[in-house]
Amino acid sequence: MHIYIIAQYLNVPGNGEDRLIKLGREWIFQGHQVTIFTINSGSDLDLGEKKVGLLEQNGIPQVTFNTPYNPEMGSRGKLISYLQFARMVVRQGRSLPSPDLIIAVSPPLTAAWAALKLSRETGVPLVTEVRELWPDAPQERGSLRNKLLIKAAKHLEEKVYEHSQRIVACGEEIANAVKERWVERAKVAVINNSCETRQLLDIYNSILGSLKR
Repeated sequence: MHIYIIAQYLNVPGNGEDRLIKLGREWIFQGHQVTIFTINSGSDLDLGEKKVGLLEQNGIPQVTFNTPYNPEMGSRGKLISYLQFARMVVRQGRSLPSPDLIIAVSPPLTAAWAALKLSRETGVPLVTEVRELWPDAPQERGSLRNKLLIKAAKHLEEKVYEHSQRIVACGEEIANAVKERWVERAKVAVINNSCETRQLLDIYNSILGSLKR
């Protein structure tokens, strides 16, 4: 099985390595192919003026995009970064061999939108890992106030949840909120940030197994 992992930002080694990077290595060890789509922040690849780079980091092939992002950006700068990443994922994904499964990480929802678009174009299942509720969280922080953007984000959230074959919610609070929003309860699996890699692997492998049938 070839698995795409689409996540605009992932914690790299030294910063509490992201669980999906750990799981990706486990899947490769099991004989699967894994390709990660992410931004260049935290990698050792100097892209210079290039928009896209390919590298193998931590044993996993990565497609990295030269998309500026940092948490201190203003809302406009972040939105530009989110949209740029989404467009580049779709463009690059179309030029690569089709996967058998796509896993998307939200936030931002735009990354999940790109994954959804590729999923629908290729006809492969989509699993969305929800780490923070959008647009709820940025609204609560006061970083999202534009009513049109909030409406668009809620519509996008509905589409992502509706068309994901499975949703992995990071915590019971997120899971309960997701279940209240257009989602069959059977579609939602719950993980906690304290889960060991083996527990996460079991949960995800169970999801992968159910999607094969």
